[in-house]
Amino acid sequence: MDLGTENRLAALLLEEARRLRMQVEKEGVHAYLQKPNVRHRPYSRFLAATVLGVHQANRVVEVNEMWRAREKELELELKMKTRTNGRIDSRSQKRKNDSRDQSPVSKTQRDRPYGASFSSRDSQGSSYSDRGDGLGDDEIEEFLRSSSYSLASLTTP
Repeated sequence: MDLGTENRLAALLLEEARRLRMQVEKEGVHAYLQKPNVRHRPYSRFLAATVLGVHQANRVVEVNEMWRAREKELELELKMKTRTNGRIDSRSQKRKNDSRDQSPVSKTQRDRPYGASFSSRDSQGSSYSDRGDGLGDDEIEEFLRSSSYSLASLTTP
């Protein structure tokens, strides 16, 4: 240790001794028994890592929730399609049998699936679930914004 550092440490020790002497005059021996009330700075790396860990855990929960909701949505769509297809198939079969005798329709029009259309709007205006490529970025961001989980909810007791 150099001389300057030794002098600073000596000054700190003398100041602490002077403060304790004054406190002993007021409180007696209890001044030596009390622990000093020193407040240390928080460990910033630990706090940052904790906050990031909580944020990452929240994100994982939100993404898992989003996929569960998407699976339920796909199941519902599948049920609706099978119900609708079952009704349409029975209706179209009945109509096909009735109309074959009455109207002169070409074979290609007769064999076309019920509700099939050649318009450009139908081929371009499908929803994301019809495209088959899942949720887009906009849908994911909207879900995450609307989610009830937040960083604050896990950090407060």
